Amino acid sequence: MTARRGSVAPLLLAGWLFADLLLALTIIMLGAQAPPPAPAKPLAGKGTTSPSPSPSPCATRAAGVAAKPTKISFRVHPGSSDRELLGQVKRELRKYKKRLAGRHAGMVLTFGADGGAGNGVHLATRVNAAAGKAFPRIFQTAATRNFHDLAAPSGSISMEIYFVSDGCSSIRES
Repeated sequence: MTARRGSVAPLLLAGWLFADLLLALTIIMLGAQAPPPAPAKPLAGKGTTSPSPSPSPCATRAAGVAAKPTKISFRVHPGSSDRELLGQVKRELRKYKKRLAGRHAGMVLTFGADGGAGNGVHLATRVNAAAGKAFPRIFQTAATRNFHDLAAPSGSISMEIYFVSDGCSSIRES
């Protein structure tokens, strides 16, 4: 017996027809969507006495996080209590006062070393918490990420601080 080739062609054409119809319906659905409504404008001369709002000075300033980090390294005692660690972190970060003053961290990558990988990450977590308490205007709202540094001696901390580069902040600028 020989197979009939003519009976497979309509089946293949039906699949392509279905795919083409689906594509056409998708295009029609995308084209049928209405554009978003335009913002309402106040009518001039209709008894409105309030002046039109002026744009915020922040509206034209782009805000972002700097691409190049500020790198800080120091040592702490990993076995310290939270209170002692807070004092150590405060003392060490004061050494970098000129590089930190008046700035706001957007993201902080902290690398801690303390034996095993879990211990280094835990130490980095504790240091970030202490930095947020010691200098809340700089570190409290920053996104943090904690890592372990395999090559550093125990108690070593390396921070890569990505500061907010521009834009308006909640703290008044002088």
